[in-house]
Amino acid sequence: MEKLTKVEAEHVIVARKNADLATQMIALTDEANTQKKEDIKDPSVRAQLDELEEALKASRQRWRIMKGTASAVVAGSGIDWSRDAALRELVLDTEGD
Repeated sequence: MEKLTKVEAEHVIVARKNADLATQMIALTDEANTQKKEDIKDPSVRAQLDELEEALKASRQRWRIMKGTASAVVAGSGIDWSRDAALRELVLDTEGD
């Protein structure tokens, strides 16, 4: 049981690191997309694109908050989430944003 707990803890750490790396990758992708946006000459199209990007950013932030809250509730509930695939996926955030 002790080894299992140690492996689960290591898995949580690695999953969090993967989430951080995914966040960095999204930021780099956004940076690359911004460079392409600079090529747009029409100000109305550019303004519309800016609005859509802000809406997407807000939506992603709300989604991360909801996922984090659900993960914390399950992890702190005392349920043996490590043995249930769906709960483990929720707590460890294996599917990404």
